[in-house]
Amino acid sequence: MAIARLPLLLVVVVVAVRGSGGEDAEVVCAGTACYSLHRAKLGWSGAQESCRHNGGNLAPAGSPAEAERLRELLAAAGWPGPAWIGLSLSRGRCVLPQEPLRGFAWAAGGEPGNYSAWLSEPAVTCLSSRCVSLRPAEPPGTAGWADGPCRAPLPAFLCKFSFRGMCGPLPLAGPGRVSYTTPFGVRSPRLAAAPFGTLAEAVCEGGKGPAFALCKGPLEGGGFAWHPPGPLCPAACAHRNGGCQHRCLEAPGEPPRCACRPGYVLAPDMASCLPEDACRPNPCQGTCRTRPGGFECGCEAGYALAPDGRRCLDVDECLAGPCQHECRNTAGSFVCLCRPGYRPAGPGDRHCRDEDECARPGVCPQLCLNVPGSFHCACRPGYQHQPGSGDACLDVDECLRNPCPGPCRNLPGGFECLCPPGFLPEEDGRGCRAAPTAGEEPAGAPDSTPPSTGIPRTTGALRTTALLRTTGAPWTTGPPQTLGIPVGGATPPAPTVVRSAPGPEHSADGPRLLLYYILGSLVAILLVLAFALVLLACRRRAAKREKRTAKSAADNYCWVPEQPESRGAGGERR
Repeated sequence: MAIARLPLLLVVVVVAVRGSGGEDAEVVCAGTACYSLHRAKLGWSGAQESCRHNGGNLAPAGSPAEAERLRELLAAAGWPGPAWIGLSLSRGRCVLPQEPLRGFAWAAGGEPGNYSAWLSEPAVTCLSSRCVSLRPAEPPGTAGWADGPCRAPLPAFLCKFSFRGMCGPLPLAGPGRVSYTTPFGVRSPRLAAAPFGTLAEAVCEGGKGPAFALCKGPLEGGGFAWHPPGPLCPAACAHRNGGCQHRCLEAPGEPPRCACRPGYVLAPDMASCLPEDACRPNPCQGTCRTRPGGFECGCEAGYALAPDGRRCLDVDECLAGPCQHECRNTAGSFVCLCRPGYRPAGPGDRHCRDEDECARPGVCPQLCLNVPGSFHCACRPGYQHQPGSGDACLDVDECLRNPCPGPCRNLPGGFECLCPPGFLPEEDGRGCRAAPTAGEEPAGAPDSTPPSTGIPRTTGALRTTALLRTTGAPWTTGPPQTLGIPVGGATPPAPTVVRSAPGPEHSADGPRLLLYYILGSLVAILLVLAFALVLLACRRRAAKREKRTAKSAADNYCWVPEQPESRGAGGERR
């Protein structure tokens, strides 16, 4: 039998042995895993620790195939009672009735999966830990899950040990016996498949040996082989053909060796033969297929076979034009690209669909027009783009085109026409007409004194606002019209305003009014200065009039003429 083919087959072997610890154990090896049944009365945590000590975990049953292997193990071992498996609910986690595992988790980890085999719904709890055991069920030959307290001991538990691969039985050339010791501590004299790391001990008849081999040599295509490969217990070719599948060759002074018939090659176990494969080693750059008398090379998609029949050359798929816009060739494939303003669409992103840039907020300040592969920003009526300002929209001063017969006032996105007092806007909003009045006083006689000006009695001063929307060319205005304003001592009604809708220009009335305000302010300042100068001049003149000529100190005294002293006759007057 070819050892290289063993990992591809489902190999099931049940062995009743004594474990290294003196316990009874049954083993099932399938694919890349071995399952063992251990008869020991332990709680769930103790059973998990025992499995982990040997490199495994309590066995999961996450799929129907895995559950079937455990059922076969229990049936082959004749075990009627329950056994722990690796499904538990830790304390603090709640039972979830809507999930397949009801909130439980596998001890080996991994995805929970959708498979479940509950015999009855687990007890709903969030405070205590719960563990699951595998129990026989009805009909006979089936098994299901049952939960219980984790500390309650059960008489058995199931372990799972995963490996990288398996080896076949160790070949013997002569009579002898083989004993296998698995990595998880099970010793058996018969295994149809030994997991990676198993030690085989061969004892040959006649006192030769023991000889040892280890399952460790990797095989091309998967699986492992024994090292040394054997066959062990060499004997003469006359005994069981020397352990060889095809031919056994003997040479003087050399042990027997195996050989194969034409068209076959010796397998890695050095005893069996495999059909000769011209594709090993692979002589092709791509794939190799064995043909009678040779081989045939092939290439993966996106490559073509070279003229030498062995190499693979990249195919430029872009030459066939598979893309709507642009195509970029890559090793073994190609990539379709879209021009700016488009996005990939369709099967394999080979087509391109226009991208609506206007759907993104804030693309344009006012209006956005989507065009194939791009977009344009536009302005609403009454606004226009200014060169050098990007997509910004600036208000148009419509009053610069003189759309009104009289004063014009610019507004954001439009303008308004102003009518003088006593006039109303025309229906088209471009002119003014005299407002009808009533109750005016008759004019006096020619020789009578003019009547004093007062407020005439009218039927009401009318104020009307008309919105004018300008969307086309500016209005064409004729020569200024002379507006008739009634005279005669009556005060005209208040002015009437004609408003227009937003237009494309600013009003000329704004700068004009600003100029009037500036000139009026200057005139007022000049008048104040002139008044101040006149007042100052008058005060100085009054001060000069009040000022008198300065007097000397002598002006305060009177001069009296000096008189001689009078004396009497003969004596002095005292």
